[in-house]
Amino acid sequence: MERHEFFFADELKQEEMDFLLSKGWRKFAQFLFRPSCAHCKKCLPLRVDVKTFKPSKSQRRNIKKNHDITVKHGPLKYKNEHFALFKKHSYKRFDKSDIENERDFVQTFFIDAGTGYLSEFYLDHELVAYGILDRTDNALSSVYFVFDPEYENRGLGIFGAICEIEQAKLLELDYYYLGYWIEENKSMRYKNSFKPHELYDWDSKTWTKA
Repeated sequence: MERHEFFFADELKQEEMDFLLSKGWRKFAQFLFRPSCAHCKKCLPLRVDVKTFKPSKSQRRNIKKNHDITVKHGPLKYKNEHFALFKKHSYKRFDKSDIENERDFVQTFFIDAGTGYLSEFYLDHELVAYGILDRTDNALSSVYFVFDPEYENRGLGIFGAICEIEQAKLLELDYYYLGYWIEENKSMRYKNSFKPHELYDWDSKTWTKA
């Protein structure tokens, strides 16, 4: 069971999204939300300190493994390949896709409310992964990352986050938001490997170094 507070926004300024991220909010297209469970505060927002981030030993191996991948960053623009790769990724990783309709997919991920950003990863001119993000005055925030399961052994999720952190550094931003982190959740453990990072405390409403 879970509970959220939420609202919809047709248009957001980058500084407004900065404020919302700093208070634990997340965004999918025009839908903004944050957890509001009465007796649980385990979903902790996590953000990486971009300027002092240093890849770990295993992350450096990941970079070396994916040296032949071309990375592109730019505005959030939809292509048919995005939905095709999303379905392929969802069926392999989660046994099915919750979004079967292309129109629903576009409305969920590719309606730009003013802060949309996109990273794309190509191997031999073929799209093998992409990341949907928000760009603000002070940060990049990862919304969703999709990769081709045929290249699962490359660790493209980790590689994508590293590249997006490096892009944030090139843009002279301070933070890279990785969404919510739950300590007991094994599928979220990778987020804790990007250091240094900060966690948001719901009670004190402050960020602390982890």
